[in-house]
Amino acid sequence: MAITNIILAIAVIAIGVAVGFILSSLQTASAQNLTSTENSKITSLGGPFFIEKGRIIGQRVLSVGPQPQIEFTVVANATINGNISATNTGTTVSTLQDNGVFRSTGQGFIMTKDGEVATYTSQVVGTVTEDGGVKSLGTNIWSTTSTGKLAFLNDMVNIFNLQADSYGNFSAMGWEWK
Repeated sequence: MAITNIILAIAVIAIGVAVGFILSSLQTASAQNLTSTENSKITSLGGPFFIEKGRIIGQRVLSVGPQPQIEFTVVANATINGNISATNTGTTVSTLQDNGVFRSTGQGFIMTKDGEVATYTSQVVGTVTEDGGVKSLGTNIWSTTSTGKLAFLNDMVNIFNLQADSYGNFSAMGWEWK
């Protein structure tokens, strides 16, 4: 009988510990969900206003030391606000850091089919993927004298993400930073 009571006591303790663990886990998950929900409201940028697909059309090594530095020129077909077609032409200079991260500065311009132009400068940070591609995040600061459909870009700051494959094909999406 004493052994049965000990086993029963151990079972009750085990159930209590398990219930406590489950409640603690639920509280932690609820707190994480609340934090995640609050953060998503703070950082929500809506849908992208800028979507493009393109490729690297030129590259050259600018320096090998103290850290490798490479210049890339790109061209892409872009869609702005879902209905404005444009061509993006840009050049970026990337410096590879010792930790495998690269930092880039760039500049370029977009031109619509009817000749409107907007220019940008960019700052980028990214990494080379295991398959030789690239994942990066960056910012653009826009400028234009356009009074037409690109006028909204003047003095705009946007953030973007870009992914490229090992062949130099890339896609990017940009969101206005408000």
